[in-house]
Amino acid sequence: MTSMLEKNTGLDKVSATDVRRRYAEFSDIVHASDRPVEITLNGKADLIVMKPSFYNALLEVLEDYDDQLRVFKLLIEEQDSQTVPFEDVFKDEDRGEFAKMSIDDLLNQ
Repeated sequence: MTSMLEKNTGLDKVSATDVRRRYAEFSDIVHASDRPVEITLNGKADLIVMKPSFYNALLEVLEDYDDQLRVFKLLIEEQDSQTVPFEDVFKDEDRGEFAKMSIDDLLNQ
């Protein structure tokens, strides 16, 4: 049954010709496998095929990672957006003649 598969350290491979000629056998192989199978065309990777339960589990993992990434981004944004009182922004600057002026007075000049 699995003679049509080329065992590999990566994905198992099968030629597109074998898939066309022996689809039922190929389908059984994919459904029995716990990992995707690569279909080759002219010796090069053409498609990756997997059973629906594997695909759905893969999507769930990706969605979980996406959710975690969004949380991390929000936490980083929250840390970066901490406010600093206005007085502290210029506390070490020599403001000279403007030292005793309010913001409103500075804006109205």
